[in-house]
Amino acid sequence: MKAVVLTSRRRHELCDMPVPEPGHDEVLVRSHYCGICGSDLHGPEIEDLFRSDVISGHEFAGEIVAVGQGVTDWTVGQRVTANPNGNVCHRCRYCRDGRYNLCRVGTRDNPLGVARDGGMAEYVALHTSYLHELPDSVDTRRGAWTEPLAVAIRAVRTSPLRVGDSAAVIGGGPVGQLVLQVLRRAGATRVLMVEPSPFRREVAARLGADETLTPDEVTARAGAGELADVDHVLECSGHVDAVQMALDLVAAGGSIRLVGMAPKPPSFDAVQAITKEVRILGGFIYVEEFAQAIDLLAANAIDVETLTTTLTPLEEFADAFAALREPETTMKVLIETGARSR
Repeated sequence: MKAVVLTSRRRHELCDMPVPEPGHDEVLVRSHYCGICGSDLHGPEIEDLFRSDVISGHEFAGEIVAVGQGVTDWTVGQRVTANPNGNVCHRCRYCRDGRYNLCRVGTRDNPLGVARDGGMAEYVALHTSYLHELPDSVDTRRGAWTEPLAVAIRAVRTSPLRVGDSAAVIGGGPVGQLVLQVLRRAGATRVLMVEPSPFRREVAARLGADETLTPDEVTARAGAGELADVDHVLECSGHVDAVQMALDLVAAGGSIRLVGMAPKPPSFDAVQAITKEVRILGGFIYVEEFAQAIDLLAANAIDVETLTTTLTPLEEFADAFAALREPETTMKVLIETGARSR
């Protein structure tokens, strides 16, 4: 089979590999679609997390084509997606508390596409703990959106947002656009989008942003004493200067939810955060939000079609990775890993 592998040379390469055999408590999934995450682009530089000689891809969906010994709850023909962090230990303090997103086994030792083979291949063998069935109303192309949507739901749910509050989203990439839509569903009455790309600002306006601003416009208006009235800011860009921008936007007593991961530690005015009594909140992946994401997709409550700008055959993955570096024309790239959507 063909697969995109982060090789020992620390670069993504298309490789010929044997089709895996499902082991005990595993199924073999024919991957249909796999999204490219920003973390996939940066994986070669993050050696302490992204292991070498591992098949990439943690945003995917497909169909079970074989089951291994001991599998009783899953059958050939079921359409599934995978929680890439779902293979947790069930023994640590976090698992015992239901906080599976903090289990080191699930998030460091076993994550798909990072430490274990993921879905950017024609086939992938998965332990059943990773699996979530897709309902009939969610085809596998939309099912590949489950993981980033779960991230967005978690970001909003762990913010102290109340119905009627205002919010700003920094970063109009795929996750930021999903956060925008989830904020609307959660009752935010005024939502700003901060994004340098005109294309992505236009998409945000179509998806419900009340106002779209460039980072330069935010800086200028904040310097003039404007804009510092947003109840909650969700930082989805991962830019090193974005936390300071969030501090300039947020109202006194408001909150900043960190979603995007910066490649370097962010720099911001701690005194400003203290004197404005701002709550700066972290949050990591998802728990029950993964199943909730499937429910929202099944209800057609979230627009992912507008965000899917590029479909690329597996053999042309390098072009797909390059396309993601062009925010003027590209939002989300899905790799067609071997089958039509069902």
